Amino acid sequence: MSDPLLRKKDEMARSIGVGVVAILGVVGMVAARSAAQQMPRDRTTSDQRATERAAFDRKAAELEQAAAQQPGNAQAQHLVASFYYEKARDVALSAEERRGYIDRGVAAEDRALAADPDYVEALVYKNILLRTRATMELDPAVQAALVREADALRSRALELAQAQRTKAIPEGTLVNTNAPPPPPPPPPPSGVSEPITWVYAQTQIAAAANAPVKTKDVRPIYAPMVIASGYKGEVIVEANVDARGKVAQVRVIKSQPMLTQAAIDAVRQWEFDPATVAAGGSVITVTANFTPPAR
Repeated sequence: MSDPLLRKKDEMARSIGVGVVAILGVVGMVAARSAAQQMPRDRTTSDQRATERAAFDRKAAELEQAAAQQPGNAQAQHLVASFYYEKARDVALSAEERRGYIDRGVAAEDRALAADPDYVEALVYKNILLRTRATMELDPAVQAALVREADALRSRALELAQAQRTKAIPEGTLVNTNAPPPPPPPPPPSGVSEPITWVYAQTQIAAAANAPVKTKDVRPIYAPMVIASGYKGEVIVEANVDARGKVAQVRVIKSQPMLTQAAIDAVRQWEFDPATVAAGGSVITVTANFTPPAR
């Protein structure tokens, strides 16, 4: 991997176990209490959260520093923004803390858009960050201004997506899985405070012999914007599982516009029991069915 930011993110992931999601998943864990000396619950929880916030901020600073080394790289800046976006969803944050992470995410997306004004991911995520910020704003005029700016970003993102919507990842495409996992998908683009209900594709696994036993499952997300665009259907990929139980490579067998990447992003994160993997590795075929939810 040659990209310095991705190398930095990999180093961060190794330092805490499983990458950005694991960093964010740390929030909410309660430190083990000594049987001999037990602190009050609220004090213990408060101290633990403060420690976790400090750890997150250190990792964020490392990621910011890596991105600063390549200011013209829109993807690098967007990765920083997605890091803050995920943290801002932590229900344990105070309103002030959430606002701070949202503002940092917006600033990172501004840098991404300065590098590439048509970077769709940055347009979409800044749109979502601004809408989230609007839900916290008490001044109706300020809230309306934030939503107007988000609407403009959303419209531009949809225009660019429309130009790409008929394109699918070519069948036969090989995807190596040594890059970091993708950032989380954006919530629905419309509205300010609508609750998010995630929709997932159903997956089936087939193998020439016995399929290895899955120990970590990540479901393909059927993104709200894709559902609204009317895309549905079946995606088929072939995955090579190595002796460690990790997915080493994914090959596209059957592709669908706007859907194939979601299947790849999920399957590449799967893990299997090494004891059930065939000698030399296993090859599995995964079918992901993307079916719109009933209205």
